[in-house]
Amino acid sequence: MIYLIGMYINMTLRKNKNFLYLISGRVITNFGDSLYTVVLAYITISIYNLGADGLALFGLIAFFPSLINFAFGTLIDNCRNKKNLLITFEIVQLLSITGILFTVYFRLDILLIFICHFIFSFANTLIYPVQSSLIPEILRYKKTDIEKSVYVMNITNNTVDIISNFLSSIILIYISVISILILDMFTFFLCIALFLKIHVKNNVYNNNQIQDKPNFKNNILFAFKYFWREKTPSRIVVMEGILSGLTTMVMRIVGAYLVILNIGVEYLGVLLAIQRGSELVGVFLSNHIKMPFKNFFIIDYLISGAAITLIAFTDSIAIKTVLFALTFLLIGMSGTVYGKMIYYFYDFQHIGKVTSVINTVSSFAIVTCLLIPMIYNDVVNLIIITGIITITFGLYLLFFNNSNDSVEKIS
Repeated sequence: MIYLIGMYINMTLRKNKNFLYLISGRVITNFGDSLYTVVLAYITISIYNLGADGLALFGLIAFFPSLINFAFGTLIDNCRNKKNLLITFEIVQLLSITGILFTVYFRLDILLIFICHFIFSFANTLIYPVQSSLIPEILRYKKTDIEKSVYVMNITNNTVDIISNFLSSIILIYISVISILILDMFTFFLCIALFLKIHVKNNVYNNNQIQDKPNFKNNILFAFKYFWREKTPSRIVVMEGILSGLTTMVMRIVGAYLVILNIGVEYLGVLLAIQRGSELVGVFLSNHIKMPFKNFFIIDYLISGAAITLIAFTDSIAIKTVLFALTFLLIGMSGTVYGKMIYYFYDFQHIGKVTSVINTVSSFAIVTCLLIPMIYNDVVNLIIITGIITITFGLYLLFFNNSNDSVEKIS
């Protein structure tokens, strides 16, 4: 696994075994997460016969830990041994899956699955900021390598997501639920074994930044204050969070849009394949972008906003498909640029709290947007509104956000 991944990444990163262990572990847990998502849906529907309300509650449970993510950022940054913290969260997820396995095998109360799912989601939502905070240590605080790692992570994550989502569905056809849960447990065992091989010296990253305050409440306030003081990236983060929420909402209701167009819902799988494929192409192209961060997001929002809006106004299915693919190609590109921007503007010792705040902002926006169709369900107008908001964000960055911290180029 390590050497296979190493073939596709930068030579400098390839020589760093710690980075290879980390990214290999992430690839394996991505596959494990896909197995978990598919098998959990099957368990709740086919074994426990839950309806739409029960499934919605499962979704809410998965998002809730992200809403309080900001409270743990400082604790992550202040942790001296982030490797052990990362392994601890992986062990918690492993134990959660074990709990679900026993619950299903002995047909225990579904409340236990809800509890295990909450624990799994809680650990999962903290793993990302821990990994983000650990990467600078693994790459010895070399900014160029850290920016390259963002590209590599996005490539591997998108590729594995596409493959694992497909394989997970196939596996469910041929293997029993119990066997899949055992296989899922094995992926986390393997991931933990890889993370144990990481050896990072506890180097102190010296800087002149203001230090964290000892009071827990002040630490949370400091996390938001520190995040917001970088005007351009913080505003783009909020915009990206809102757009992520709107995009998630649109993709949840896109099946209804296919019905409006007299296209069978069975083609939804094709549409999702186009979405993920376009995002992957966008990630590949993102490594060739050389322009100021702000300029990229202006272009991104104006073009993708126009494309989303035009989807609702054109009658040609072929043109709609092209516009849809263009939108997600830009989304794929923006993911890498977005990650590089965070590492560029924010000090490495505060990455944990910054990514925790970002996760909270994004999750709040997604939860809010998913509630919109329950109040207003005109699919076409919701697509148009999403496009107009995206264009508005682009115009705001173009005409009103004139802060000096936006002139640095993507490297």
